[in-house]
Amino acid sequence: MKLSEEHFRKRKQSFLQKSLVTSAVAIIIVVIVSVFVFWIKAVAVEVRPEAAALKAQLSLSGWGWVQQDKVYLLAPQADLEIAAQGFISEVIRLERDRLKRRITVLLKEAPAVIKATALPADTQLKWHIDKQLVGSGPELQVAVEPGAHTLEVSHPYYQLQQSLVELERGAEEVLSFKLEAVQGQLNLLSEPAAVPILLDSKPIGKTPISMTQRGGQYRLRIDTADFETVSETIEITDKQPVVNRNYRLVYKKASVDFRLSPKGGQLLINGKVISATPQPLKLESHRELTISYSKPGYFSKTIKRTFTPNQKDSIALELKPEFGEVVIKTTPPSDIEINGKAMGQTPQTLTLRAIPQHIHLSKLGYRTIQKTVHPNSRRVLQISEVLLTERQARLAETPATVKNSIGLELVLFKPSRTASFELGAHRSEKGQRANEILRTVKLDKAFYASRTEVSAKHYHAFDQRVPASKLAVNNVAWGNAALFCNWLSAQEKLPYFYIASGNSITGYNPQSTGYRLLSEAEWEWLARYANRSIPAKFIWGNKTTIPKNAGNLADESAKQYVTKYIPNYNDGYPKLAPIGSFKRDQAGLYDLVGNVSEWVHDVYTVSKLDALTNPLGVLNNTSYSGHVVKGSSWKSGTLTELRSAYRQRAMGPAQDRGFRIARYIY
Repeated sequence: MKLSEEHFRKRKQSFLQKSLVTSAVAIIIVVIVSVFVFWIKAVAVEVRPEAAALKAQLSLSGWGWVQQDKVYLLAPQADLEIAAQGFISEVIRLERDRLKRRITVLLKEAPAVIKATALPADTQLKWHIDKQLVGSGPELQVAVEPGAHTLEVSHPYYQLQQSLVELERGAEEVLSFKLEAVQGQLNLLSEPAAVPILLDSKPIGKTPISMTQRGGQYRLRIDTADFETVSETIEITDKQPVVNRNYRLVYKKASVDFRLSPKGGQLLINGKVISATPQPLKLESHRELTISYSKPGYFSKTIKRTFTPNQKDSIALELKPEFGEVVIKTTPPSDIEINGKAMGQTPQTLTLRAIPQHIHLSKLGYRTIQKTVHPNSRRVLQISEVLLTERQARLAETPATVKNSIGLELVLFKPSRTASFELGAHRSEKGQRANEILRTVKLDKAFYASRTEVSAKHYHAFDQRVPASKLAVNNVAWGNAALFCNWLSAQEKLPYFYIASGNSITGYNPQSTGYRLLSEAEWEWLARYANRSIPAKFIWGNKTTIPKNAGNLADESAKQYVTKYIPNYNDGYPKLAPIGSFKRDQAGLYDLVGNVSEWVHDVYTVSKLDALTNPLGVLNNTSYSGHVVKGSSWKSGTLTELRSAYRQRAMGPAQDRGFRIARYIY
């Protein structure tokens, strides 16, 4: 009985121990499973397209496993590969922390591959798939999309071959082609005919030739004794299987050595200038050539020749000097200089070389005439010249009108060199004043006179203190008018007419061509004689009736400013008028009557001097007695003042006093 209890107790103790162990193991398993369930991540993978999904295989690299379309991930990250036959495999990086419950993978179709070769092997082979160039050379390996495609292989010297292939995804097609040569046609003509032809250095007969020829590149050559060699490369291709040629053969040239005398002439062959004369010259054969050689001063020489192919020849062309007669006459007789060598005096008949001759005809006091003539043996050359004095020459070169640097128009006047005229007025002339003494004068120098009076705008260029306007400048002293003339001469690089010391005029240079004031004689000649058949007392003629708009005078509108005015006369300007506002007089000038009276060059005097030529008055005005003022102004209201002989003495400026300018041309 005791044994049984002991045994029972031990068995109970053993059972309790086993129960405790089992419970502990169960607890551990539960803990491990709980941790495992908490840690593992599962994701469903959807594969597209459907054709790929049916064949898809998933494989995981890393901690985890794949079960059908699910992936269980234990590690923080792992790579999942999705593969399917006929599609390009895709590898995706799975990250545990960013993993979604479902992902979609799109597999791309695997391309098909075409492998092809062609014989004969050649680098010029071209491969096209569906008309698109995909390769060149004897072999081709190219990936294409699954489906039907047309493969073509071409070569310029072989016939085109093609094949239709149907390819599945990932399939590979291996093809080979054996090319057949193009069969072309070669047609050869020549003028002249019956010349031998070499093809790749092998004779193929004489023209005309018509033959079949395989596609390819060939060297064609015609080489004969009489004709220039013809050589060219021809091709027979799939695009141009027929080659036609018609050769116009050219005879070989002759070799000609020219001996030319004198050297330096001009050689022409059939009218074409041979600029250089290499020795020997290559000339056409079997054709008549016209050969000419010429040089100035020599008779030219022309010959005709016909040469044979490859002929060697020598031609001498020697020219003879050519001379011509030149008859030279001049008025007056003059010295002759030809090419710098004195040849005596005119008249003369000279025999000169037929080359340009530079002739100078000169005489003291006259303008030299220079001519270049070209004598020849066919006719006598006549030279007849009239020499001009420097004065005559300058006058002939001078334009009738010119505008100067400040815009004043100048008119050229040429008084008669022989005619004299009277300056002043007879005692019997109505309105005559005692200072208008008669003087006989002559003007024999041409001169320019300004068409208008000097305006304030013209004068402003010299003295900016005077406001610029189109009105005639006024209130200008005689000395300032003379300084204006010197200033204008400087602008145009002309010699000064007036001699100045500071702002004072101390004299003048009568030989100067610089600007000056009109002389009293010039002013009155312009007003009374220029372009007139009979002398005129007034600008408008000899009638005492003042014409309408004769000039800017003391009219009805000016009577508030003057002591005497002209009744029933209205010129539209109570005082000064813009220059050129009234019509020109017979001399072609404006405002010789009215507007402003005008300073002239001369010192005032009442001395009577006869036979004066180009009078300018005294050189130095040491005992200053003022200067002459000519013409009427806007203040003039009597016939006495309106006469062209009217003259005043003035010492200074006035509001109705201005000036116009002049200059000699020589």
